[in-house]
Amino acid sequence: MPNHQDNSVGHMASRIGRWATQGVEARRTAWRVPVDAPSGSRDRGEERPATTLDATIRPTGGGRYRRLAWAPGEPHLVRTDLGAVPGDARTGARRSLLYFAHHTDAHVCDAQSPARLEGGETFGWFNPGADGGHRPQETCTTQVLDQLVVATNAVAVSPLTGAPMAWCVQTGDNTDNRTAGEVAWWLGVLAGDEVTPNSGTPGTYEGVQRSGWRGAWHPDDPSGDIYGRAGFPHLPGFLDAAVRPFQATGLTVPWLAVFGNHDVLYQGTFGERVTHLGDLLATASAKPRGALGLVRSSVHARLAGTTGDRWDRWGRGPGIQQVAPDPESRRSVPLDEFIAKLVDDGDHGFSADHLIDHTSWWSRPEGDGVQVVGLDTCNHRQGSGGSLGPRQTAWLEQELQRHHRRYRNPSGTWVRSGGTDRLVVLLSHHNSWTMDNRREDDVDPGPRTLGPDLVAMLARFPNVVLWANGHCHEHKILVHPGSAPGSGCWEVDTASGIDFSQQGRTFELVDNRDGTLSILVTVLDHAAPPAVDHRLDDRWTTEELASISRELASNDDRWIDPIALLGGPEDRNVELVVRAPFTRPGAA
Repeated sequence: MPNHQDNSVGHMASRIGRWATQGVEARRTAWRVPVDAPSGSRDRGEERPATTLDATIRPTGGGRYRRLAWAPGEPHLVRTDLGAVPGDARTGARRSLLYFAHHTDAHVCDAQSPARLEGGETFGWFNPGADGGHRPQETCTTQVLDQLVVATNAVAVSPLTGAPMAWCVQTGDNTDNRTAGEVAWWLGVLAGDEVTPNSGTPGTYEGVQRSGWRGAWHPDDPSGDIYGRAGFPHLPGFLDAAVRPFQATGLTVPWLAVFGNHDVLYQGTFGERVTHLGDLLATASAKPRGALGLVRSSVHARLAGTTGDRWDRWGRGPGIQQVAPDPESRRSVPLDEFIAKLVDDGDHGFSADHLIDHTSWWSRPEGDGVQVVGLDTCNHRQGSGGSLGPRQTAWLEQELQRHHRRYRNPSGTWVRSGGTDRLVVLLSHHNSWTMDNRREDDVDPGPRTLGPDLVAMLARFPNVVLWANGHCHEHKILVHPGSAPGSGCWEVDTASGIDFSQQGRTFELVDNRDGTLSILVTVLDHAAPPAVDHRLDDRWTTEELASISRELASNDDRWIDPIALLGGPEDRNVELVVRAPFTRPGAA
């Protein structure tokens, strides 16, 4: 589940109270479309807004289950937290240095796999980062990514400066459980292939949303589950439509990638002992459901081993459902194989040298003045939190030195490096406040560099102006001051493609030609309309499935308030100002 941040007792009590007070209205209106629901794909005469500068999408109505509708756009909020103040005439003078898009935490998901362990959501009461929880919208991750691609293609030329988009970066948790099927679907959506987001029996959904387990939303008949009693709709045909083949749009710009914890670890969290359980279940027909199924399968793996035929014989009865096995689609993809698929697909930041060197981080120049660095902040052994190993940390410091004529050493003394000044943009999955994983990592063994350590390193290198990341499924922006007035690095965390708000961002780094730089950050809704009719058949389009997915996500508040994932205005459409760390040719 989202957020990856521990709960307090107060948080748990607040959620229990929220669900209790909403219960009366929910039971009265259970699985009926609210009377104030918007109808049709648009309630405005003009074309679809290009970005949230033009219009936003917000809940409407007063019931427990709310629909979504268009709301006013949000202009860029100028943030001068670092003390650098741009000139009033900058709009006409500015020069675009780099324009790119950002998708993160798509969690392309095989929601039918026995290895998914949805019963893990039982632990969400204590930690919303406990991976393995059920989301009512989890069957539609490929369709949502496709519609985010459509929205990105629509702004392939900057609406603000006319600059072409250099690329779109995918900053990890690109898959939900790093299975062969999920990797293929993710790549297929980005490439514009025909994608069939299904495993097991062709054309039929067989996961927990048809299991009778009350902890999952059953759109065929939600009357017996907790979501139905909370007002979630009755949508027969929805599940089978979600696993049907569809023609993906495909990105019209190049794309880059870094790895997230869900791309390298079982369920994004678990190490070797639980991974054996995942390997067992990936080949099985007996799928655990709920906490009881999770306990039964775990005990079996520990006591009886991971022989698949034995589990299929014994894995029957309470807490277990039967699905068609699909070992090839549901097998886990090791890191080297994942990198090889990216290389074979056409670069995306990686080359054959990464396979030879066993590295999963990269650096590339953009134009004549920007260097982009992609980090692997994952621990490849255990834990959802991030960190860097000593090999990557040493490489990063050397890479930063290459793009600075001078920087500060750890004692604070200025050092001339002989490098060439370039602005540096960092990309990673984890953000600074979730880089807290101290566990040993076989991929990069040795002492770990945690979030505060990395922030302290970046402060010594004044050309680092932007760090874009994800992981927490929320819009959030932090500022890390540098050693001189006006200098520093802006850290921008973007919301996910699976939880509300299912948004991405665009970033444009511009030279204001007045001694300051601005980073124009604009939130991007996926292209599906805010509301579509609640169908009672299986004739859902890709756009309609993505729209309903967003709607479901906005109401999925079992663990946290989904609207809080939007952040505040200061975390969404912003102009982030920083002092230019060096004089660029032609800047005057």
